[in-house]
Amino acid sequence: MKRELISQALNMLDDRHISDTASFDPGVIQETPERIVHMKKKRIISLALAAALMLALGAVAYAVWSIHTARQQELKADLKIEENNVSSYNEYAITDDQASGLVLLSSVNDGDVQRVFVNISPVSEEDAGGFPKETSFSWSIDGTEIGGFAGPELPTSLSLSGQDEIRQAVLQYAYDKETQTMTLQCYIDVSFLEQAKNALGTDSLPLLVHMTVGQKETTTFGPALFSQTEEQRRYFDFDHTIYHDTELDKDIEIVGLELTPFSAVWKVSYEGAESFHTPEADWDAYQPWSKLEDKVCIDTKLVFKDGSTFSTGGALTTPYENGTVNLFCGWGSAINIDDVQRIVLGDLVLWEAK
Repeated sequence: MKRELISQALNMLDDRHISDTASFDPGVIQETPERIVHMKKKRIISLALAAALMLALGAVAYAVWSIHTARQQELKADLKIEENNVSSYNEYAITDDQASGLVLLSSVNDGDVQRVFVNISPVSEEDAGGFPKETSFSWSIDGTEIGGFAGPELPTSLSLSGQDEIRQAVLQYAYDKETQTMTLQCYIDVSFLEQAKNALGTDSLPLLVHMTVGQKETTTFGPALFSQTEEQRRYFDFDHTIYHDTELDKDIEIVGLELTPFSAVWKVSYEGAESFHTPEADWDAYQPWSKLEDKVCIDTKLVFKDGSTFSTGGALTTPYENGTVNLFCGWGSAINIDDVQRIVLGDLVLWEAK
């Protein structure tokens, strides 16, 4: 047990118990020997009970403190932060007195989204296991109307289907039964952070986390102050390289790539691109271009120093902005963006380190 926890537990003891055990001199006590013996037993029992209480309180406090630090280590390992030199990752200090409520663990800026990892408690096992059917989580910035989705933090390698699989994974990886602690990830659009900072006039934003279970009243945890993490981004200029797809017999211009440890934005352009990314788009005419967009995101390989390769995967969003279609891709664990040596699409070399 930590010295600070022992001190804290001792401070909870009544002064008279401490004074009773500070000294014992039968010569100054006006009682019969029988009374003295009885008092000795009573004081020994009281001291033993106080020590047991101190140990129990200390054990509970230590268990709660430990789950926060343990979760931080698990997150760092799962996200591969240290091995990939991720400077945009921020880990919050966990003090001994941080127990129940809302505790900030860490955060990372992946370019478009600030991902904030938190612990909340107490959360009953029944409520934790109710996700996603009965239990839902959300976040908000106190003092504003800005808010969004939060969800249980699970290992990035997991692939789940069905509510039963999700429930079991949540209880196994995101919930600690002993301390009734749930680990969540808050997904906060970077543009929301700018709005909140402007509305509140400060960079330190008060985060609230909410848990709603069925028709019950929503439980709110927090607030806890956090700030936007500085992003880590690298841009690759492809000098408007043209890729010709023989299967579709179409040309697509690959302008550049914005890369962070957790996301990518492929910037492409082609004939009629702007018209295909509007609500009135001709979806049948767009289909071959959609396939070509996917090919750029999925088939292009990032080649690292050791020869290993990485695909950014399919695009999650495809807005048309500033003259290009911006294909946003995201993934779980970090990559080392400073280690990229070549970027290739088939036989076409888009970029190579010199």
